[in-house]
Amino acid sequence: MQPLGEWYRAARERITAMVDDEVGTMPVPATPEWDVHDVIAHLAGITEDARTGNMAGATTDAWTAAQVERGRSRTVTEMLDQWAADAPAVEWFLSTPEGEATSWRAVLDIHTHEADLLHALGRPVDLPAEFLAWMTPIMRAGFDEAVAVAGLPAVTVEASDLQWFRGRLGRRTVDEVCAYGWSADPVTHLDHWFIFGRAERSLGEVCSDGAA
Repeated sequence: MQPLGEWYRAARERITAMVDDEVGTMPVPATPEWDVHDVIAHLAGITEDARTGNMAGATTDAWTAAQVERGRSRTVTEMLDQWAADAPAVEWFLSTPEGEATSWRAVLDIHTHEADLLHALGRPVDLPAEFLAWMTPIMRAGFDEAVAVAGLPAVTVEASDLQWFRGRLGRRTVDEVCAYGWSADPVTHLDHWFIFGRAERSLGEVCSDGAA
């Protein structure tokens, strides 16, 4: 498996290649309150906060909102340049044992928003197979643990790695998730499936696995 920092860097470079100031105001349906500019402000803001030590409240809504607000006075190009300057230190840390153990969610986050941006720009959602193969056991384990803690019977869910990723991170509707291959009625388990809420309407994503 590649070091996590290399996965992060590759995703950052792909995102940098796909966005510019011309697409900054395009809405991002997977994050309904944000446009492309806001997504880049968040991503660049994370590495800026890491550089400045502004990690109090990390991952909270308020911390993220501050990143977006801070980026309002900057162009997409300016934020991409700042991200390129700040990210190497984060990428190095992610490739250390400590970084892999404590900060691996940054790798999930950047790939989540890469997929969000691909969809927003009208491109197929296609993420690296190696990343998805690493991510799916994490998603499965987290779901199984939540189900067990809730005292519910174990259930298996058959879906592609990409659908696990997009589904659990709130990019699918309840109906879309229920259409996965559940070994039992999914209704009682749905509260433990969605990590970041449920999509109110289908994104209609064109995905590399052939699903929408």
